[in-house]
Amino acid sequence: MGNKRGQPKTSFFVQRSIAFKVVQYIRRYNLTVRQAWLKLSEVNSKTNKFKKRGFQELIDNHYSNKTAKSWWTENFKNRTVRIQFYKNHIRKWVDEYLDYLEAKTEHRLQRSKWILKILGKRDK
Repeated sequence: MGNKRGQPKTSFFVQRSIAFKVVQYIRRYNLTVRQAWLKLSEVNSKTNKFKKRGFQELIDNHYSNKTAKSWWTENFKNRTVRIQFYKNHIRKWVDEYLDYLEAKTEHRLQRSKWILKILGKRDK
């Protein structure tokens, strides 16, 4: 009854790292979420390796719970697999990250208003 079935959750570090970089690409290059994800996960056609240095380690970390990890990481270099990964995971991760940023901004704004209110009472 206490057993959790299915695939284990992806680590928070992998989720936030990928979401952060996708949002960074969206802002820097003015891309859609899907285009930013495909740019981040680009594969060099000559060497058949990911163009971004640390991306291979993130994907290895994501598939670390699979039995045939090397097959999954090699298969991930296929564009259709990356698009499917976007549909299953990236959209949700980016939405969660943007919600987090919005909540953090709202909290800072409320704190600033509170501080200004206190400083206004002191002056009187």
